[in-house]
Amino acid sequence: MERWEIVLVGAGAAGLMAAWRAARELGAGKVLLLEGNAKPGKKLLATGNGRCNLTNLGAEPCRYHGDRDLAAPLLAQYPPARVLEAFRAMGLVCREDGEGRVYPYNFQAAAVLQALWTACQEAGVQARWDSPVTGVRREKGGFLLETAGGEKLFARQCLLCAGGKASPKHSKGEGYSLAEGLGHQVTALRPSLAPLKSPAKCLRSLKGMRARAKAGLYRRGRLVWEESGEVQFGDGALSGICVFDLSARLEGPGPWEVRLDLAEDWEEAQVLGYLKGLRRQHPRRRAGDLLAGFLNLRVGWELVKLSGLAGDLPLAQIGDRQLEAAARLIKSWTFPVTGPGPWESAQVTRGGVPLGEVDPETLESRRCPGLYLTGELLNVDGDCGGFNLHWAWATGLAAGAAAARRAKEGPSC
Repeated sequence: MERWEIVLVGAGAAGLMAAWRAARELGAGKVLLLEGNAKPGKKLLATGNGRCNLTNLGAEPCRYHGDRDLAAPLLAQYPPARVLEAFRAMGLVCREDGEGRVYPYNFQAAAVLQALWTACQEAGVQARWDSPVTGVRREKGGFLLETAGGEKLFARQCLLCAGGKASPKHSKGEGYSLAEGLGHQVTALRPSLAPLKSPAKCLRSLKGMRARAKAGLYRRGRLVWEESGEVQFGDGALSGICVFDLSARLEGPGPWEVRLDLAEDWEEAQVLGYLKGLRRQHPRRRAGDLLAGFLNLRVGWELVKLSGLAGDLPLAQIGDRQLEAAARLIKSWTFPVTGPGPWESAQVTRGGVPLGEVDPETLESRRCPGLYLTGELLNVDGDCGGFNLHWAWATGLAAGAAAARRAKEGPSC
């Protein structure tokens, strides 16, 4: 049976970073990386539409959810500057976009993956692809791992970096069951940074349309969170970065709704004044074109219909009450929400192993010494904008460094 100092399960963002950090300390031939897919970093390649928003200069606890208070020491220990220092050591040049989001200088996710894997190889990391781990068992002095191919390996220390359930074509969340088998709890899991499902009938006719808006999430009539950005309309769902961030804040029973302000720079009275001015200056214009000079054409047409206006009616025949209804809709267009979209449309998993079950600075399990958990397996998830990848890098660096220190202190395999 093969024996290794450290075996990592999963070659995603956290796994690659942890493997590089550990092997850099221990040297060649002591760190093995096992990946179930045919290649490493499959999900990483898809991030940021292939551009890889790899961190955010504003990576503070307030941009995270779940056990974010417990995550604060680790985020302080591994701020964005330290993560970028690690990438510089690998030869990757990065740039910031002016709003805190950081990308590789060439805007290619493939360059990030290449930097990581090349650095791992240079540090002496060994890796096996198409090797999904089906079981991890605690043994005297370490762990016994078994792969789907029947291979058995012994590791003095084991790092679970298998990712979450979001985007199941990249990862399916097998790491949660491995963690449970080693004595950990797993909180309820649900999709996050996902579209928000809505039964609003108008969404079908608006499929594919986009509009700039301030989107507010309301629970039982009270504002939970609001954020500006481009909203995308889909058949049965709202999406867009600002909507994804709203989905991360769905906590507790509803009813839930999203209200869109399509004229966030104007007061409702200003919108109404604009509409009345159009009626006065263009009395023969069709009501269906009331919002054509203001909003996305199809969105404007749909709002006209929702205001109860006949599209072919001349503006001269539109009363003040109807214009007031249109102004209210523009400032507060309400969509009932039934929950987040499916796992296939989600960017990240909400829930996971409670952070209180690991050392918050090393990620070593409090229940199973020698076991480390990273990234999406933990009950911490962030907003859109590089925060989740930052968490992956930070936990990978911390766990890799801690496992290497522990390996140096104990007997060698």
